[in-house]
Amino acid sequence: MAAEPIIELKNICVTFKEDKRDVHAVDHVDLNVDRGDIYGVVGYSGAGKSTLIRVINLLQRPTNADASVKVNGTDLLGLDASKLRGERRKIGMIFQHFNLMQSLSIADNVDFALKKAHLSKADRKKRVAELLELVGLTDKADDYPAQLSGGQKQRVGIARALANRPDILISDEATSALDPKTTVAILDLLADLNRKLGLTVVLITHEMDAVKRICNRVAVMEAGRLVETGDLLQIFSQPEAPLTKDFIDTTTHLESALAAVNQQAAIKHLQVGSVLVQLGYQGESTDQPLITELYRRFEVSANILYGNLEILQGTPVGNLLVILSGTPKHTEQALVFMKEQRVSVKVLKSGTEEVSVHD
Repeated sequence: MAAEPIIELKNICVTFKEDKRDVHAVDHVDLNVDRGDIYGVVGYSGAGKSTLIRVINLLQRPTNADASVKVNGTDLLGLDASKLRGERRKIGMIFQHFNLMQSLSIADNVDFALKKAHLSKADRKKRVAELLELVGLTDKADDYPAQLSGGQKQRVGIARALANRPDILISDEATSALDPKTTVAILDLLADLNRKLGLTVVLITHEMDAVKRICNRVAVMEAGRLVETGDLLQIFSQPEAPLTKDFIDTTTHLESALAAVNQQAAIKHLQVGSVLVQLGYQGESTDQPLITELYRRFEVSANILYGNLEILQGTPVGNLLVILSGTPKHTEQALVFMKEQRVSVKVLKSGTEEVSVHD
């Protein structure tokens, strides 16, 4: 059964005037998000990701006449102000800065989102209690924002965003101000809400670690454009755009590991028949004793300098930096063999010109 899109953005452009010049914050972008998905939009500051996401509920309108914005099958651009307000209630938002009202208790902060929900006072009180339980803050109902930690404040923001039972929750850099441990807790809460409520989550971030932890699909933005989109596993195992590779190298620490490896004397003076390679592998290939097989089949030894293994969408994905050593002929045979085993092979440095197997 085909997935059902809940968000359909087509040909979205947003252009601003800045110092008498046009700035294309979003430049002809198409984006589809399936119902019940956790979709990550990642990019550095200024990439246009927050502007794009504000188009979903028309807090930011496209500046081109031929744009299309559909949410839950409804063309938002064709609605009058009253109907648009109704559709916006189906889209919750949480932000980096929690935007809580300091003079109100935690319960009243959440209740504020229900002011126009046409509920009785008793029903509103019940709903607030349900929401605070959902985000793990039942015991903080009578506290005030100043008494809470950053993570607790963000939980209040999430409860408030869920008050009107939205179909979509947009997280706009919502973990950027939090420490790593708290960030993980908030991301895990978003994933839990996705499972429990069938909530569609759109995660806007500059942190690939956040995307890696909970997202199913990923879009990478640069200079207002989507440079790459795809399934999380596909993006991590076979990135195409240079920016995507940059993000992944950062989160797997491959770049820093390679810099350290290149300082070693053994790398600076590779012997004939030796190569420094980056090996990428996933799924079943991680279960194969490849290093042992290389020596058994080709008498090629392997010196592992760095390794990284992660589980993404239930699939093991790993990278190794390895020096392979043997005769030039045997080393080349070993590289061919690994490629036949569905291992990605990238020769970074060679001690001989005879080795010719590359990506």
